[in-house]
Amino acid sequence: MPQIPTAETEIDIRAACDADQDALYDIVLKTGLSGGDATALYQDPKMLGHIYTAPYVALAPELAFVATLGAQVVGYVCGVADTRRFEAQMEADWWPALRAQYQDPDPTRRDAWTKDESRCHFIHHPQSAPAYVAEAFPAHMHMNLTSEARGCGLGRRLFDHWMDAARGVGVGPVHIGANPGNTGGIAFWGRMGFQRLLGPDCDVDPRTCWMGRL
Repeated sequence: MPQIPTAETEIDIRAACDADQDALYDIVLKTGLSGGDATALYQDPKMLGHIYTAPYVALAPELAFVATLGAQVVGYVCGVADTRRFEAQMEADWWPALRAQYQDPDPTRRDAWTKDESRCHFIHHPQSAPAYVAEAFPAHMHMNLTSEARGCGLGRRLFDHWMDAARGVGVGPVHIGANPGNTGGIAFWGRMGFQRLLGPDCDVDPRTCWMGRL
C-alpha cells in the first residue's frame, strides 16, 4: 500500500458503490481490533464487513462514501438517517441470505465460540441499539481509515462530508457505537462533538461506548 500524502487535495471523497465492497470488507477487517488489524482473529475475512459496511452500501447508498487516493479506497463513512427503520430493513433484506449461508452456533458452548462464531450469532440474533440511544439520536454512522490514511485530516473531512449529506436528507441527532478499548477512536468522536451516553440508571454499557451528537 502506498504512503498516503499529507496533502488533503490528493484524496477524493465520492459516493460508495458496489464495486467498492471488496475494499470496504478489507478496511473494516484491518481496523476491526480497536482500530488495529483483526485479520488474524477471523477465518472468514468478510465477517465484519457483513455487519458494518456491506449492508450500508447495498441498502443505504445515499449516505455511504469512500475516500480514494487514485484508484485505491483508503477510507469510508456510512450510516443511516433512521436506525430503527434500517434495523427492520436489514431483517427483511439483508440477514436472511446470510443466515442461509452461516450456521447459528450452539449456545451451550458460547464460552468456546471463535470470533467467527460470535459474528454468526449476531447475524442470527442482531442486537438493536438501546432505546435510550436510538430514540434520542435516531441516525447513526460508521467510519474507518486505513492506518496509512490517518493523521492528515481525512477523518474530519469524511465526517463533515457525511454530515453535509445527512443534513440534506433531514438527519438531526446522530449516534455512534465504539469498542470501549478503541481509545483513539473514542477521542476522535469526542473531537467531532460526540458525548458519552449513559443508560436510564446512569449505567455504562460494558460492551459498547455509545456516543451522541445533537
